[in-house]
Amino acid sequence: MNHTFDENRNSGGGKYILLTGATGLVGRYLIKDLCLQDCRLAVIVRPGRKLSAEERVEVIQQHWEKQLGHALPRPVVFEGDVTEENLGLGQEESEWIRDHVDHIIHNAAVLRFTGADKRFDPWKTNCRGTQNVLDFSREHSIGKLSYVSTAYVSGIREEIVNEDDFDCGQKFRNDYERSKFEAERLVRAADWFDSVTIFRPAVIVGDSRTGYTSTYHGLFLYLRLLSSLIKRQIPNEDGVYETPISLPISGDEPRNLVPVDWVSAVISHIVCKPEAHGRTYHLTPDKGITPREIIHACYKYFNTDNGVTYAGSGSDRVADSEFARTFFEHARIYEAYESSDPEFNRSNVSEFAGHLPCPQIDEEMIVRFIEFGKADNWGKRRMRRPAVNLWFKTHLDQVAKGVSRLAGSYQTEDDSSLMIGLDIHGPGGGQWKVSADVDSYQVDRGLPFRSHGLLQMDNRQVERVVNSNCEPSESSEVAWASRLEQLFEVE
Repeated sequence: MNHTFDENRNSGGGKYILLTGATGLVGRYLIKDLCLQDCRLAVIVRPGRKLSAEERVEVIQQHWEKQLGHALPRPVVFEGDVTEENLGLGQEESEWIRDHVDHIIHNAAVLRFTGADKRFDPWKTNCRGTQNVLDFSREHSIGKLSYVSTAYVSGIREEIVNEDDFDCGQKFRNDYERSKFEAERLVRAADWFDSVTIFRPAVIVGDSRTGYTSTYHGLFLYLRLLSSLIKRQIPNEDGVYETPISLPISGDEPRNLVPVDWVSAVISHIVCKPEAHGRTYHLTPDKGITPREIIHACYKYFNTDNGVTYAGSGSDRVADSEFARTFFEHARIYEAYESSDPEFNRSNVSEFAGHLPCPQIDEEMIVRFIEFGKADNWGKRRMRRPAVNLWFKTHLDQVAKGVSRLAGSYQTEDDSSLMIGLDIHGPGGGQWKVSADVDSYQVDRGLPFRSHGLLQMDNRQVERVVNSNCEPSESSEVAWASRLEQLFEVE
């Protein structure tokens, strides 16, 4: 019996967004937030020392599933490197991106303050990597670019920094700021895109709700340093740790710190809002937290006497104790930011993401950061392999044969072939398309733009189908054909 299937049912689907820097702190949040907004997502990831690119992404998704309590889709994963020509991708991967991607989010960057040799980082990743992404996008006809810059391309500025400001003759504190400035210059000169959207986050800290971070720069360096140093002090008879130190600041300088979850929420919202494209966005706080507030929260948490003297900006460092000497030595990298943090205008953010207010960093949030850092052994907790009982890709051949079994039962205007999208959520999942007729089949990465049906399952449903038969070959094909018949509502 022949059956006609409505091609408009389960057929829709737009193009993919391609994300670089997916395993960094902001990147892993963007994966989650873009997936939750039903974006079709592909990522370029370098393999790790112990994990493949696919496994690194799997670890990230399982982390989010544990928090959210439900299965998530898996992005299409490409093993590559933005610092390499053609992003380290082969011909097959490049052709897939040309056919499936219309928007790239370039988020990959290196936070390294010094780099005398421009062959190496931060220049290698921040500048050469950005030029490679731009060249790749032009060659593969990617029309939209979202670029994650930094608010500190502003350099040292006394006046308010507007979102449209760029080259104002400013001086820079370090090579990181210079490299990001040069990278943004490259982005601004790329006039072949339909739209270029630039995001400039301030200093990114942990998750406002959980304290989570995957990197221990900036504020977390200070928190880790205090946690280590205070434990070395001898408490007095009241059990209070004495930590006298004189700091060369007033203590009331506002610091532009922003939680990573908010940064990702704003970026993903604007990426999914076409009318907001083509602008520059300062992802900065409504109100900056002061060093005095941070130190008070830490000293209260660690039960110290808060023995800090604020000597004023420009005063000499007085390292008259082991505590002070060690603190100044390890915090020297951020000396240039002690007395200078610009004020940023954020009109575009208010207009297009005003419903997403930046969480105010307060004492409770600082405590969450400290407690997460301690639980994570300040970034030294051993990484585990992703827990996957079944990688769906190992069963694609049986699924494709199941589609082939059904192909003869369906008639389209042209022939009896079928194209099915497979969107498998949860551990070991992924996205594929299967094209089949009664004699042959083909499996490709990614969901099709149009299909005869979309099979969406989570890993538990997949395991039930796989385990419903004892025989691994023909019976599996029958099981998948049966499952697809349910999708098609075949009589």
